Amino acid sequence: MSKLIIEMNNPINQTHLDKLRSTAGKGPVLILTHDNPDPDSLASGKALATLFREAWDIPSQLVYSGLVARAENQAVLKRLTPEWEHSDILPDLRGYTAVAQVDTQPGAGNNRLNTVHPKHIVIDHHYPVREMIDTVSYADIRTEMGSTVTMLFQYMEASGIQPDPILATAMFYGLKTDTRSLSRGASPADEVAFLELLHYLDQQELAKVELASLSRGYFHALSRGLHATRLFGKVIVARLGLMEQPDFAAEMADILIRLQNTHAALCLGQHEDTLHLSLRTEPMGQNAGNIIQQVIVPPGKAGGHGTMAGGQIPLQGKDMETLLAEIEGHFLIVMGETDSGVELIV
Repeated sequence: MSKLIIEMNNPINQTHLDKLRSTAGKGPVLILTHDNPDPDSLASGKALATLFREAWDIPSQLVYSGLVARAENQAVLKRLTPEWEHSDILPDLRGYTAVAQVDTQPGAGNNRLNTVHPKHIVIDHHYPVREMIDTVSYADIRTEMGSTVTMLFQYMEASGIQPDPILATAMFYGLKTDTRSLSRGASPADEVAFLELLHYLDQQELAKVELASLSRGYFHALSRGLHATRLFGKVIVARLGLMEQPDFAAEMADILIRLQNTHAALCLGQHEDTLHLSLRTEPMGQNAGNIIQQVIVPPGKAGGHGTMAGGQIPLQGKDMETLLAEIEGHFLIVMGETDSGVELIV
């Protein structure tokens, strides 16, 4: 991969870097992501912290909320991005010169930050762009990108910083999972980052993440999920009931979209007092981010890009069956399906 090709696909210039540095201040910078972070968000946050430290000697603190439950995601957190600290209570923002959000936005509904810091940084690729973004000091939101990792790769490349093998492995896996190995929603810039990161990563560490051990409980949950799945023509709805981990809906959607002749798969599951939605569409199919906006019901919020999207609805005493029926009805109308539905596994 030649330097010329990388630069052609990298819109980050010195002006962007100067503004980012100015917004960050002397540090420390608080780096946050969405609840129940995935590999893209974990790797992006570590990459931003690396950029601050190596380019400008700015310290930072990485804090996530919620659960990291999926086996592969746990491996990313423990083996590749252990710098992240867990807290479901936000630190006192007055102790930081800036707050940075990666892979999410203020007002998205999937993070604990309900305000905009005077020195606020947002780097994200999700649709839609929230109204609160207009008050953010430094915002880089590119919904055409397949992953936030790719955006951070561009910042590091523009600063002349090469990721070490552990960071490169985390970034590669985050990019790979968000784009399903460049098969969904990947831009030319994602392709460049994917190939470049291959040169730097640790193959043994990557294998340990991709082949992370699965518990017996995982297979019980998988069996229950498959038995809760119904087919409506060329779309799928899975009512998963109570979930031990909030990202199980996304994992089921990743599996079900692979069913032959399926155009879209919607999975719904309750974790604590929140209903989680996860949507996947076929490659080159309808935009999942647009669909989820038509499916979500107030006061829920949702977002996505390309072939993947998700949302959360606080239950607040809502009748679960009525809510599920309403969402399912919206989904079938949007997808143009009128079938009564049949069980996937009889």
